Amino acid sequence: MSISSSGDLIYQAPLQPGSPWPTYRRTIRNSGSSPLPANYQGDKPWFFQTGKGIFSTPIIDADGIIYVGSADHNFYAIEPDGRQKWQFRTGEIIDSAGALPADQPGTLLVPSGDGFLYRLDKSDGRPIWQFDARVSPRMSYNNWFEANVVIGTDGTIYAGNTNFNYYAITPDGRLKWTYETGSNAWSAGGIGADGSIYWGSCDTFFHAVTADGKPKWKRRTLGFISASSAIGLDGTVYAGSFDSYFYAMDPATGKTRWKFKTNDHIYCSAALLEEAGQTKAIIFGSTDGIMYALNPQGELLWQYDSGAPIRSSPVIGNAPDGENGRIVYFGNGDGKLYALNAQTGVRRWSYNTTGAGDALPDRNDLNGSPALGKSGVTIGGEHGQLWYVPYDYPIHHPEDPRGSAEAAEELPRDIAGLYFVTPGGRAQPEMPAQLPAAAIICLKLIVRKDGTTQPARFYNAPFFQRSDALQVQFEPPLPFQWEVSGDGKYLYIIPNGFLQPGKNYVLSVTGSYYEGGLNIGNLTIGGRAAGKFSRQFDFSIEVPEGNRLPLQISDTEVSALEWTRLSVPIPTMLPSLNQIGFDYMNWIIGPVVIGPADDDGAGKAILWAVGGKRDEAGKLVVDVDTDFRLPLYGRYQHDAFILSNRSFKLAVTGIPIPFHIFQIRGRLGPDLQVLPGARAYAETQVLSIPTFGVPMVIAGLANKIWRKLVAMATYITRPYPHDGPANKRPSGVRVTAVEHNPPGTIVAHIQVEAGHSYPVDAHLAAILLVDADKMEAVPLDYHQNLKQTGDEAGNLRQVELALPKGVRVGEGTAVYVLLDLFPVYETILGSV
Repeated sequence: MSISSSGDLIYQAPLQPGSPWPTYRRTIRNSGSSPLPANYQGDKPWFFQTGKGIFSTPIIDADGIIYVGSADHNFYAIEPDGRQKWQFRTGEIIDSAGALPADQPGTLLVPSGDGFLYRLDKSDGRPIWQFDARVSPRMSYNNWFEANVVIGTDGTIYAGNTNFNYYAITPDGRLKWTYETGSNAWSAGGIGADGSIYWGSCDTFFHAVTADGKPKWKRRTLGFISASSAIGLDGTVYAGSFDSYFYAMDPATGKTRWKFKTNDHIYCSAALLEEAGQTKAIIFGSTDGIMYALNPQGELLWQYDSGAPIRSSPVIGNAPDGENGRIVYFGNGDGKLYALNAQTGVRRWSYNTTGAGDALPDRNDLNGSPALGKSGVTIGGEHGQLWYVPYDYPIHHPEDPRGSAEAAEELPRDIAGLYFVTPGGRAQPEMPAQLPAAAIICLKLIVRKDGTTQPARFYNAPFFQRSDALQVQFEPPLPFQWEVSGDGKYLYIIPNGFLQPGKNYVLSVTGSYYEGGLNIGNLTIGGRAAGKFSRQFDFSIEVPEGNRLPLQISDTEVSALEWTRLSVPIPTMLPSLNQIGFDYMNWIIGPVVIGPADDDGAGKAILWAVGGKRDEAGKLVVDVDTDFRLPLYGRYQHDAFILSNRSFKLAVTGIPIPFHIFQIRGRLGPDLQVLPGARAYAETQVLSIPTFGVPMVIAGLANKIWRKLVAMATYITRPYPHDGPANKRPSGVRVTAVEHNPPGTIVAHIQVEAGHSYPVDAHLAAILLVDADKMEAVPLDYHQNLKQTGDEAGNLRQVELALPKGVRVGEGTAVYVLLDLFPVYETILGSV
């Protein structure tokens, strides 16, 4: 890439001339570098709000139009001043960057999670052609295009897919070749001088293939690989792995020339600092929160500790006219866009993009990567906002509280202690003064010495734990349990029930932290006690605003809510593996039974959850192709709730994960919006996860080496629209009979009266079994064992629940028949 005498930007590959950022990493070598100066032109920051998180990189055309996709299924074209030009809706999430080809300069390429790669008209978003990933079927869990698109020197389009394939596609949308990998292909290929393509896969290998798709070499690591390979000017292939190492590899053989160890897995891609035809530095971030700069021999030049996970790939631009040097830009898990001196690693400025409102401050991760335009930096984040920040704006406008031009790092120089972790994953020194009655408490161990963060952890082995290694106490005492995250950095403290509203509590945590040990991939075994920590937190419990859950069941409809924006920040590897895969989930939840409250305002509740989607009119309806149908049951106290499901499988991005427990906690306001502080918690035996179980152990995701993956999350809710159909009694539809056929099935027969319709391809019926004595759902995998059939007219005729082996039901078991969310029929076994 170069600048012509006329000032145009020229590329080695057929990318749009004049575009300042035409692809994910801008150049064919994935160098992530721009020759444009960071000249401030007097404009101001702005953001464009989308409906869900942005985890992809924007691209920018020669006219300054910005193009980016969102988890809300839309791909947007945005004017240089932040106004929407057009949007194109696909069938699924979008978390990959597009590309601006030169062969048809009025078009752009868009990969989507619906399994299609689109070529769109750049002027209006009109589709020209679409390539279907299912042309090369594989054993996989979905067909999402999640690798960023790159374009070869001959115009060939390269893109990886979660169906384990890497594709080469002709400029007119035909399959050229397919290369099969052993797992998800998320990495964008870097292209060498001879046309070879280099990329990584979640099969733990770096792959190299020739331009015609023939294998050249592959090199195993001990971790998943999402980072895109950067190709040095001498051909060296640079990339990081989830095994926490950064690699430099020989392009001809794949032999490791050197590797560099960080303190956590590496998600992002590297940027190359190049001068006078030579690679001078390789700059990359790690989820340990540190941005590293290495020389071509693999030696550390500098590091900058941001204090929060880095998944955003750094980019490099020139300093403003009149200054020498280069500037490194990257987004961060704390919601800030950083600019560092590329030669020293000293912070030049930062800008906080954290959103306002109850939910957005805890959804501020900038896990997308920046794009450098002609006048500023553009980046998207978990808050669903695309931000534009003019070059050096915080330096020119010190009065803006979002900006900072302080050079120093913000973490304490020396500390061995515990930080409180918000539901969205932000670590902060102090706990809030008040917590919800249904609280789960998460703490992070932070150890720094002489300004450097240490790889310290809680004791996390399955045996030989000393009694004083970790001690947790409440005053006044209460029943609780605790778990340590697989990486040993986080402590989950889970009260067994509700804390008392208005009461004051003291939480004391003491113990020893450990360092060293044997590293196997991102897993650390053993180690030695390296120091002690002690922390006390004082807090009180929020007073309820309502006397009971604001959920109603009437003869014609039930209260319902949309459960959405699931974010699973802890442990830190989960967003790296599946951030957009959580954000894509939309559930509709409604009550089946709300028991009476006792004198303390407490009672039991059973709710039904089903996956939802937006129809063509934008209305939230039941998704008949969903992977999600499950009961949530437990207790409420005033407006607080603790609802769970146990021992069931939940398909996350198609992977059937067997959960030991899945639990949601929070307070529900009268408008059916969950109040700040809501958390979700889940446990699963790691080795029970299909395909990925053993790699997840090596990735350090299991606590006590191989046992449980424990995760913490947050979410939001919204009231289900009054004109939505899912929570209402359908007209002209009734249950005529329910049959129990021991030991195997329960069948409900449905009649749709003449003049009415209830299409089986638009609704989901269910049978829910309830232990009436305990007022708890009978635990089984409802989604996998429910089947509905239609009549000749396409209307619902019956729904059948198969009873898995070992599930016993008998007299006294309540049977509920649900049509979407509405409990249309109830009976008791023995009276059927």
